Amino acid sequence: MPTTVISGFTHNFLGKAPVWYKQVILLFLVINPIVMYLLGPGVAGWLLIGEFIFTLAMALKCYPLLPGGLLAVEALLIGLTSADAVYHEV
Repeated sequence: MPTTVISGFTHNFLGKAPVWYKQVILLFLVINPIVMYLLGPGVAGWLLIGEFIFTLAMALKCYPLLPGGLLAVEALLIGLTSADAVYHEV
């Protein structure tokens, strides 16, 4: 059982997925806003699509819904889409 809040978060983040997969998803979440700022929304959008395809390709090893949802929420937060567009799609 984790003894601190941070160790509890790292233990529970993305469930029983391998550590390398958790690190890759965290890397995606850190890199996306930087790419959006430096290279613009076009490049950031294509990068996000590639990252989402990666999460789907790893579906046999890891459950893809959680990281895919994190990437979708991040796209909304960094301004790649609007809340109205998300509402229309859902």
